[in-house]
Amino acid sequence: MGHFLYARQFLLLAGFSVLLAVATRLRLLTDLIVCFAVYGALHAGSLVFTLRARQPAWRSCLFILGAAALSVTVLHVGMFGGRFSGSLSANIAIYAVLGISAVTGAVAYGILIRLFGIYALTPLWLAVVSLACLLATYVAFFTLTHSHSLGRWWLAVWWWYAFSGGLWYCDRRQNAMPIAAPGENRGAVR
Repeated sequence: MGHFLYARQFLLLAGFSVLLAVATRLRLLTDLIVCFAVYGALHAGSLVFTLRARQPAWRSCLFILGAAALSVTVLHVGMFGGRFSGSLSANIAIYAVLGISAVTGAVAYGILIRLFGIYALTPLWLAVVSLACLLATYVAFFTLTHSHSLGRWWLAVWWWYAFSGGLWYCDRRQNAMPIAAPGENRGAVR
């Protein structure tokens, strides 16, 4: 059995995606920092509301606030990285900054999830989830450059689905592994 109710989680993410699309069209989320805080809080909320093992409300609220703050921090790291990528060509610079931000955000978020006792991602599984977030961010940015009807929320939504999809994949792989004999590492991939 997995750590989350994944069908419910992906339905929540779909609903949040529609909410962000509408909010963007209505120009309700214009401040970049507020947007990223909302992106982090919404995904963290989807985790909290679909967790099989419930946590105290204060702990869940603190996790959501931590995820929002982390999302804003990653935004600032990306903006800081953008200033130092001036020697690269424009296309390489934007993809490098987006990639570093996506991976940094995934690793930091995975650590936050582990610290709050929500899911104990191993370093290998964290690398898998981070790679999924990196690839999803690149796909989202590529489609965003070719479609002017989408907003920056599109990047967050793809990242959400990659992170949650990575959790689902890791959960399934971890639960499919046989019980390890004494002295064997159950989390090792062969």
